[in-house]
Amino acid sequence: MPQPISEQIRQRFRQIQDVKLASARPDPALTARSHEPDIVVETWMNSRLHIYLLAKAPKPRQLKSILKQNTSGGIGTLFLVDAALLPGDGFCGRLRDWQDDLRVMTLGAIYAYSQDKEGLRLVQINLDETNQRGEFVVWHSGNFPCDAVFVRRRDYQTNIRGSWFVGDIASSQFKRRISEERARQRFHYRTQGKQPGDSEPINAAYLALEIEVGAGQAAVKEAFRKLAREYHPDVSAHDKHEAEQRFKEVKRAYDRIRMHRRWR
Repeated sequence: MPQPISEQIRQRFRQIQDVKLASARPDPALTARSHEPDIVVETWMNSRLHIYLLAKAPKPRQLKSILKQNTSGGIGTLFLVDAALLPGDGFCGRLRDWQDDLRVMTLGAIYAYSQDKEGLRLVQINLDETNQRGEFVVWHSGNFPCDAVFVRRRDYQTNIRGSWFVGDIASSQFKRRISEERARQRFHYRTQGKQPGDSEPINAAYLALEIEVGAGQAAVKEAFRKLAREYHPDVSAHDKHEAEQRFKEVKRAYDRIRMHRRWR
């Protein structure tokens, strides 16, 4: 008999080097919780992440309630969505409110799962805004490598307004590959008459700094300083070539936003 999807995903997380445990048990120190996670993850760096499997469309207020509940306990939140609830590969159009909230939360992408005869698949579903405000082109990144767990506090000025602890499971190498794929997608849009328009490159700059599109000057500056400290080749703990490439990308993104917003 096939294992439940939640157990299969827990097993995926147990294989990640940084993960200390991945279980279904709630933290006994946390009581009177209105939203129980499907998966509880703790890393060796003592970061805690609660994962929720969304098998039906949630209400936007439910998403924010979960973020608020977990952040108050210093816990990150990650939503994994049944891929059947999300737009298909190649879709172009408007998103439902809850889909747009998740897009903002995870900086232009939604993590999803699906199961077929070949087994469980994790997918990153990327959503790039077109030159028609509020419309998105959707493309799927299959064979998502679940090989990292991060919990970061992020400030949001739209949709899920607030400051929340949010989970991320994309490694820096995968994010770089997605950035390259986005560049290829832009070429595809141009050749197919679907060019996203002038706003898309500036959107990509915000995503490179791992912040919400349209974030204010203070948030942009803080994100740049944080990533610059992490990836400066002279001090970075990352592979030297990777650090150099990521540092250049971060610097270009910061300069692009400053020029666009006319900040000194």
